[in-house]
Amino acid sequence: MTQGRSGNWTRRAFEIPDARLVQAEREVYSQYGVQVSVDAKAKSLLRFGKTGLMTLQNQTIWTLGGHETYVSSNLISHISSSSALDTQTIRIECHTLDGSGNFTFLVQTVTLNGQNKVALPTPVARVSSLNNSNGIDLVGRVVVYEDTPIVGGIPTDGTKIHIDIPAGKNQSFKAATTFDFETFAFLTYGFGGVGNKQTANVEFQLEVRPKSGVFQTVSALVAGSSSGSFSINLDPVAIIPTNSDVRVTATSDNAGAEAFVNLNIYLAKVIG
Repeated sequence: MTQGRSGNWTRRAFEIPDARLVQAEREVYSQYGVQVSVDAKAKSLLRFGKTGLMTLQNQTIWTLGGHETYVSSNLISHISSSSALDTQTIRIECHTLDGSGNFTFLVQTVTLNGQNKVALPTPVARVSSLNNSNGIDLVGRVVVYEDTPIVGGIPTDGTKIHIDIPAGKNQSFKAATTFDFETFAFLTYGFGGVGNKQTANVEFQLEVRPKSGVFQTVSALVAGSSSGSFSINLDPVAIIPTNSDVRVTATSDNAGAEAFVNLNIYLAKVIG
């Protein structure tokens, strides 16, 4: 049931309460020629990331340092732990990639076998999140990677690793994700800051890479360890199109600093 039209937009008898999301749906229709619905998707996303000790080089906000080496096919295929004691089940949020360059979202679970390689049920091209889904804490570092030689459960070539759970933790910390071929994302809010282990000023950048494109900065700010955490409420929201990779990067003016960031995202399904 509708209540009339605003331009090319059909107004529903009920609306999501945040006017920014309604406007974002309208803008998607105007710019991309497709109708999307936050209501139909009925899913939001909280993505948290943090670094280890930073260098002076730009890096993604994740625990591996540097930037992920993105692959163009489903090459990410194995998981293992640095501890022989880890036999927990890991929940993996990930995406496959088809020959047309379209991503499809997938959740799969894998049971660890200590330091031994375990093949993923479905090889993928992107991994956004890992969580320990058991009631027993992990002991070692858990890594997901391309099929490559390992020593003590960890690949000898670090560029083949696409996500990890640091030792002593039960989840990954990766401020990067991917959106599939039928999902737009509306980034509404973010917060983060610089840890107190090392005084530093850090420049944060939100970068988006659309299908067949390159990473481009859509938002940036600077925060310091002496100024506390930052928060940013986006109005209008940042619209991220389908089949896009998203990451938050950071550059520190002092080596040894740590940075963290959290992103609040609403997903919108393509409905026509």
